[in-house]
Amino acid sequence: MRACFAAIQVEHTKLYRSQVLWGTLLFFLFVTAIRVGEGDWAAYLQNMVFMYASVFGLIGFGALAGWTFGREYTDRTVKDLLALPVSRGRIVTAKLVSTALWSLIMTLLTFLFAVLLGAIVRIPGFSPEMLQHYFVQLLIVSCIQLLLCGPVVFVASVSRGYLAPIAYAFTTLMIALIAGPTRLGAFLPWSVAALQLAGSGTAVFPLSPVSYLIPAIAGIAGLAGTWAWWRWADQR
Repeated sequence: MRACFAAIQVEHTKLYRSQVLWGTLLFFLFVTAIRVGEGDWAAYLQNMVFMYASVFGLIGFGALAGWTFGREYTDRTVKDLLALPVSRGRIVTAKLVSTALWSLIMTLLTFLFAVLLGAIVRIPGFSPEMLQHYFVQLLIVSCIQLLLCGPVVFVASVSRGYLAPIAYAFTTLMIALIAGPTRLGAFLPWSVAALQLAGSGTAVFPLSPVSYLIPAIAGIAGLAGTWAWWRWADQR
């Protein structure tokens, strides 16, 4: 257990000192800031959560996850990493935990920034119930998008870099935007987050159980493939 925590601490430090993390966070805050004057609190927060259901979640989280795994290959540090007296499974776990934690931290910081900025410019229509509603939806959407990072880290591992996973993330965003409004959208893992937000006015979980099961299966499959790749692939 101590070795696992030490591995997580190492991956945490790598992300904390990386330009990718802070550049992604600044992008989130910038986009949130330029949308502050649009409508009332409900419209403002809905737009912010929608960004996590689309660009922030698929590309932002995907870029962070892809970089965490792919940088070891592009920087040629993977051999040094695997030479450490730490199992490959623990290395994968540490990378996943640190990526998920920092993604959630960025989500919370963006939400707090949005609330603070909205209060400063005095957006009309504020209510605690509405704020709680969109905060819960933001957490649900973010968890769905984190599950979809499973295939991203698998692509990063197999391709031995972070360009392919970023391209994969852009492709999934395009698929979600095109097919999301169709009947097929409820069965595409990349469209579920946006559909969740769109139907959240009637229920906390408005979609059928199958729709939530699909991104979970995709995420678990990606994580299992990543673990298997790091465990058994010849890391030359």
